[in-house]
Amino acid sequence: MIKVSVVVPTYRSGEGLDRLVASLDAQTMPDGEFEVVFVDDGSPDDTYTRLVEIAATRPHVRVERIENSGWPSRPRNIGTDLARGEYVVYLDHDDLLYPHALRAAYEYAVAHDADVLNGKEARTHDATWAIETYRRDEPQSVGRADQHPLIPMNPHKLYRRAFLNEHGIRFREEGRVLWEDIFFNTLVARHARVISTLASVPFYHWYTTPGSGSHGFLRSTPPFWEWLREVLVATNADLAGDGLAAQRWQLLLHQYRSRILGSFDGKFARRPKPERDLIYDACRTLQADFELARFDDDLSSSAALRARLLRAGERDLLEDLGRHDPDIPGRVRVTDARWVDGRLELTGVAEWERSDGARHRLRRQGDRLLKVLPMAYDELWPPESRDVTDQIASAVAEFGLRSRESRVTWMLPSVCRVQVTGDAGEVSFSARVEGVLDPSTAVFGAPLEPGVWELNGRCTLDGAIHQNRAHSAVAATATVVGDELRLAYADASGSFVVALGADGGRVAPRHLLPEGTATAETTGGRRRVRVPLHRLSITDPGAVRTEVEIAPSRRRLGERLRRTDPFRPAAARIVGEGDRAWLEVDLDPESERVRVRLGDLEPDAPAWWTVAAGSDGAVTLRAHTSARRADRPSAAQRLRTSGGRVLRALGLRS
Repeated sequence: MIKVSVVVPTYRSGEGLDRLVASLDAQTMPDGEFEVVFVDDGSPDDTYTRLVEIAATRPHVRVERIENSGWPSRPRNIGTDLARGEYVVYLDHDDLLYPHALRAAYEYAVAHDADVLNGKEARTHDATWAIETYRRDEPQSVGRADQHPLIPMNPHKLYRRAFLNEHGIRFREEGRVLWEDIFFNTLVARHARVISTLASVPFYHWYTTPGSGSHGFLRSTPPFWEWLREVLVATNADLAGDGLAAQRWQLLLHQYRSRILGSFDGKFARRPKPERDLIYDACRTLQADFELARFDDDLSSSAALRARLLRAGERDLLEDLGRHDPDIPGRVRVTDARWVDGRLELTGVAEWERSDGARHRLRRQGDRLLKVLPMAYDELWPPESRDVTDQIASAVAEFGLRSRESRVTWMLPSVCRVQVTGDAGEVSFSARVEGVLDPSTAVFGAPLEPGVWELNGRCTLDGAIHQNRAHSAVAATATVVGDELRLAYADASGSFVVALGADGGRVAPRHLLPEGTATAETTGGRRRVRVPLHRLSITDPGAVRTEVEIAPSRRRLGERLRRTDPFRPAAARIVGEGDRAWLEVDLDPESERVRVRLGDLEPDAPAWWTVAAGSDGAVTLRAHTSARRADRPSAAQRLRTSGGRVLRALGLRS
């Protein structure tokens, strides 16, 4: 029995095709339970030949070739007609599926008799992508009040094939059709009885690269607005009737907010005048023709003001609004991080501030907060309408964690408290945010994958959402949990990072500083040195393999002349026992002293430590001041000094 048919339209497929095939080969659903149907849209290059070669070694892969249609719609429809699986999923030819995608999605869809399953997506360069959709697993998402259950409205989902055939649901075939996936999913929404959401298992990676995505459809061109009109028409027509009123409202509001009012951002005024003319006229016409003013009560305060200005024909004020009411991103800065019983407890501050220092302009009026705008806006938006007290009080800041490898984002349990400061003249606000990362249960009760994870801060204010890397200047902190080391630190860019498993053990020595008294003992012809490490705690006793960089205490003449780095990796262990933790490394007993890099990647840390181990077991650690100090010798002084050393080494100077 074929459980899932994976339909992939191809055209001039580059290296992304290899990435996609590798992800299909890695599926935990057995090959005999799913098929892959490639439909090549008349590629003029070697794409078809590559597909044939791929299919030759994979019995579950089929290849079809058609005349060029110019868009993915027809290849997808051909693939749907050829499919034999109970469910169908559509992949773009340069994306990938996560390893458990097909197995987990199919099992969840069957368990809940879903016509459609919306599986968790990630997007390569967008940490905030579809986070609200995937907050929780939902057997039935039809009727959810916060947003439409098929958002994001792309076809990267699991569809019951019999459901598509029963209702004749196919992609529009009209040449180049912008948002063909929206037209498709609007029909799906009309007929679907059960739409399930699977958030706990990564499903689809929308792998974005420079130049990927649709080309030629831009706000600055007429086709964008012509097709947006078609989307609004189809939404009204396909979701007509009282029973579909809520879904119709959600999708119309989404288009109004994101594509029409979203056009008047801070970049709008910088567009060439012909583009501004086109966008303004198109948006005003759509607003009037589809009576979109009825959605104004569901808009944020900033969007509502733009809607009023657009409806009133106040173009100059609308164009200038980006200066007076800019989109200010919220960013989170970590102020404290520490491991407690294997969990990372985080504290941070969220601030809404641009890189140039711009903040929201607010003033007090009694116990209320009002947005400050020039008097020219008073007639259409009087001061009493600018009250943003409740919006600021309900601002949310929370922590998320994103894999550097898979690009999947998981949100962490977080709480925040908004703080407003300042007098009647200058008012500002921020939020204190606290969160907890338990690597053993962070993914809906399941453990995080080992690897490097970037901490990010998600800030929501009056409908505007920003999710960026969280920065920090706190010292690195680690814990030993049996044979795993968990490390949290700020990387070279200042981004806060959590490294788990082998990655944590590998980089820990360069982020953890010595603390206390080191010891040494000689056994088996080796001198074993133990160095206690700062901010390293023990959750479960154990030992983690790592390596540490060591070098002779003095460079040889040849090394100095070649300017080679004398440091070389040496096997080491990080050991936790009782309430003590230390770095353990074996050194040559003939070497009286060596240089060791410990914690050198931390801010203001020594470039290395000189370790001198005596025969009595005593170990002396001496910090080497980094050559990057402000009072370092000038280039000329260093040249004279180096030259003198060379001459003395050659016996030409005493």
